This record gives sequence, structure tokens and C-alpha cells, in this order.
Amino acid sequence: NGIREKLPYLKSLGVSYLYLNPVFESGSNHRYDTADYHRIDPILGTEGDFADFILEARDHGIGVILDGVFSHTGADSRYFNRDGRYPDRGAYQGKDSPYYEWYTFHTFPDVYDCWWNFPSLPNVAEMTPSYVEFVAGENGVLAHWLRLGVMGFRLDVADELPDPFIRILRRRVK
Repeated sequence: NGIREKLPYLKSLGVSYLYLNPVFESGSNHRYDTADYHRIDPILGTEGDFADFILEARDHGIGVILDGVFSHTGADSRYFNRDGRYPDRGAYQGKDSPYYEWYTFHTFPDVYDCWWNFPSLPNVAEMTPSYVEFVAGENGVLAHWLRLGVMGFRLDVADELPDPFIRILRRRVK
């Protein structure tokens, strides 16, 4: 919305790639507190709108790169679900959640590792096999967006991600 009309202008400036801040569903305007890695935030439109945008950008010789925020999720996410917004059990709601092992709880459920001590941003244990598969597996988050036409990912707080995790992500994107 709005940027589509600017694609010819951006191309005239020599722009060959657009890096977008997080586009995943989120409860905030900054979207670094991902709620669902497989959905475009509704405020930005639909996945169909996004796919059309990627094609239009490509028609102008411009690739799209997404911001991959994989060191933490939002507390109000389908994975953690502290506020109970999602119907499935998140890690905060029980140790039987399929996402429980992604997070480190010190005193369940209210004391857990957070990104820079922000309780709204629970850290994930990136090397947990189910999380690695979820993000970088054959049908994972990266593959989903790459199939849609995204050209690559910028990694948020890459300096805080384990090197082996980054190598796995790189292999999937390549």
C-alpha cells in the first residue's frame, strides 16, 4: 500500500533490494514480538497482498528481504500464549505444550528467560531440535517465505544467536 506506486522510483534510484522490518503477525506496531511466523500482520494486508507485492517488486528488478526475528517471540504469541489469545496451548499454559521446550522457565510459568529482561519477549532456546525444524526445516518458516518469493532474511540480533543455528539458517536459505 503506497510503496507499490514507488517501485519505479526506487528502481530509478538503483535500489535492487528492499529490506522490510518484521512483517509477521504481532501485537505491537514494531512487530519484533512475533505472534505467528506464518502469517502477515493483518495491518499490512494479507499473504496474497504480500505475494503480489513481491511479484511486482521482482518485475521492477527489486528483491525483498525480511527481518528474521528468531531469538525470541512475543509473550502474546501462539507459541508462548501468556494472554491466552490463541486456542492452542502455548508454553506458558502448560508443560504439555508442543512449544514448552523452546523456552527456559526458572519458576513455571511466570519466571522465564527474556530478551534483555523484557517479559513481553521470551527468549527461545534456538538449538532445540523442534525449534530448528520449525524455523529451518523443509516446511519451516524460512521455506514458507522463500516459496512465496522472498529473496533472503536479515537476522535480528544475529550476534546473540548461536553460530550453529545461523549456519543451519544459512543452509536453508541457500
